[in-house]
Amino acid sequence: MNTVITGFRRVLGIGFAWAIVWLAFWAIVFVIIGLVDPDSIDPGEDAAAAAVLGSMGLLSGVAFGVVLSMDGRGRTAIDLPMIRVAGSGFVGCAIAQVAYLRHGDLGLAANIRMALLLSTFGGIVTIAWLVIVRRWSHRRSSA
Repeated sequence: MNTVITGFRRVLGIGFAWAIVWLAFWAIVFVIIGLVDPDSIDPGEDAAAAAVLGSMGLLSGVAFGVVLSMDGRGRTAIDLPMIRVAGSGFVGCAIAQVAYLRHGDLGLAANIRMALLLSTFGGIVTIAWLVIVRRWSHRRSSA
């Protein structure tokens, strides 16, 4: 029972970490857009984007955590090859994108293209997450 709770906490921790990384990245994008072309952002659009992208990051992170726990076979993410972890991030993000395929009025084909783009971004977030985890683990073990 204790391993189930530990696994659940790990998956939620990954989900929250991903939500933070997604929000930070998209906040930077919105700031850049706001500086370059402030008229392209409608009033209230930043809050709506934060809600959608934050929940998308959380769901993607949770899905990634579940895929990683099933794929890891008892090993930690630090022990797995980076390409395998990035692939798990892509798959986890793609799983979360299913909830957003009917979002908006651009049509299913455009939403699928956007889902592939965001899933690729999920793979990139995974690489960044893995680098941070490996460095943090290395610092923790050397202290």
